[in-house]
Amino acid sequence: MTLDKNTQKKPQQRVVKSVARTLETLEFFDEVRRPVNVVEVSGQLGYPQSSTSALLKSMVAMGFLSYDTKGRTYFPTDRVPLIGSWMNPALFGEGALLRLLNAISERSKQVVLLGARNGDDAQYIQVVNPNKAVPHHISLGTRRPLGTSGVGSALLSTMSSSEVQRMFHRINAYRTDGEPVVDIKTVLASISATREKGYFMSYDRVVQGSGLIATLLPRECTDRPLVVGIGAPTDVIRSRENELAAILQEEIDRFFGNEAAPAKIGASAPISIGTARDRIETPKLWAMTGS
Repeated sequence: MTLDKNTQKKPQQRVVKSVARTLETLEFFDEVRRPVNVVEVSGQLGYPQSSTSALLKSMVAMGFLSYDTKGRTYFPTDRVPLIGSWMNPALFGEGALLRLLNAISERSKQVVLLGARNGDDAQYIQVVNPNKAVPHHISLGTRRPLGTSGVGSALLSTMSSSEVQRMFHRINAYRTDGEPVVDIKTVLASISATREKGYFMSYDRVVQGSGLIATLLPRECTDRPLVVGIGAPTDVIRSRENELAAILQEEIDRFFGNEAAPAKIGASAPISIGTARDRIETPKLWAMTGS
């Protein structure tokens, strides 16, 4: 997990360094899913080894990590997943969301992303990459501009045209030197196409040779827009577009649709979500706070 500072964890606002490192460490564990030592955490995240050691020891003292004295490795405790277990049981209850992502990945044999809005970016908040299905590395926390990324385009489909125009007028006005101007007409056309299809498809857009097919999760399941996407090499996206879009639709319906068993989603009754087009065609389904 070597971070690309230009395209990945690049916050737009100043953050407290200790907070950022703590959360990035937890994201690193979520990605590697095995015990690691100080040297590996320090090397992969780019932290000084002394600071990394102090951070990990503090997380042990707080009960978030355990320490194996024999192997000199650290690993998260049960306290980590329990922190947010009370939130949104329809989506997270009994691991429904993670099982959904794994099911999509198993059927498609490709990387599966879960994305949300973070300010003016789309951010990957979960990544399932079976056997390194994509040639380039995609890590948790990766951020992409809303206007030029596949996940961003799907998220923008929840907003009205006037909201999108206002947002990108602001982005263009305050862009940094050398940052390209966002073509608002192109963005609006992309959003319109996304609503028509019920999903977004692109390739060679952010990373040359790679593409994405993405759609929204049911709005009944979450209080903010969340996007599930399948990332794959360009030739796979182009040749399997209909198949991959169908996999997304079918698995979302299976986990959260009318056919889903109540026990699976932690609810007293199944949740009706309609088709992918129903989820994405009406703008302003959510209040976009920018958080």
